[in-house]
Amino acid sequence: MEDLRKQQKEALLALTEYSPRLITAIRNVAEELNGNRQPDTDEYLHSIVNGMNWEIEVFNGTRDYINEDRVRIDKDETNAIFLQFNEAYQAKDDAKMVELLSGDIMRFFEELEAAAKELS
Repeated sequence: MEDLRKQQKEALLALTEYSPRLITAIRNVAEELNGNRQPDTDEYLHSIVNGMNWEIEVFNGTRDYINEDRVRIDKDETNAIFLQFNEAYQAKDDAKMVELLSGDIMRFFEELEAAAKELS
């Protein structure tokens, strides 16, 4: 258990270093998807999705620790948000992606970053 906790803290520490760049990138790509597409927007979005997936993996591996004393991030709400995003991403629905990236997804990553800072 002690080793697991140490690994979880290390993962959250790594997340605190990466998260500010991801949050900035999410804001930037949302702006591009909101009528300001660039020639590389799809590639940029794909790389951001990879970064989001990495942070989600960290969340999944540390969720019990993050929510140990109280529910900081609800797993079911999070799953619903990312299912919606996946549908919009697959459909290339820029408007829906902007709505989710600027709203619920941004909130998730900000909450995850705050929890990581608190617990790492």
